Amino acid sequence: MSPTKTVYVLIGPKGSGKTHIGTLLERAFDITFLSVEKLGLANIPQSTLTGRELLQEGFHQEEVEIDRILAGTDAMSCESTGAAEYFYVVLERLRSKYDVKLLRIYSPLETCYQRVHDRDQTAHIPVSEQLLRSINEQAATVDLNWDLQIDNSRPLPEWEILDQFRSRFAGTT
Repeated sequence: MSPTKTVYVLIGPKGSGKTHIGTLLERAFDITFLSVEKLGLANIPQSTLTGRELLQEGFHQEEVEIDRILAGTDAMSCESTGAAEYFYVVLERLRSKYDVKLLRIYSPLETCYQRVHDRDQTAHIPVSEQLLRSINEQAATVDLNWDLQIDNSRPLPEWEILDQFRSRFAGTT
């Protein structure tokens, strides 16, 4: 593993636009985007675990998939709410192997809730309204040393997101 490989971690509440932005970066810069929602939807039904153990297993699977992707490319992106304690364990392991860039994606929580309710539910891990609010309240308080912050309160034009990314990470994409 090489520290010259880069992982862009998009962090924000559910509904803030992480998947949209990750997909956009993949199309524009050929940076593979790992959707943890899709990974979870594929793996959760096969697991016999529940609760905290299931969450840890999901983070482990995500890390394995990141390693697999970066075996064949120099940069990729993934998403997280940053609300789970175990996220920070995986984040430190990723930092020991790769150049990790943290991108905060934010929107007002009420906007996030509306987006969650309006989106295709089959493409996301189902959570109760109470759990959604708990996750998003925690996610909104995540405070890290951000490499880039994208205010996605209103749907930004794609060019604006790409310009922000390009101006911050010129030469690394």
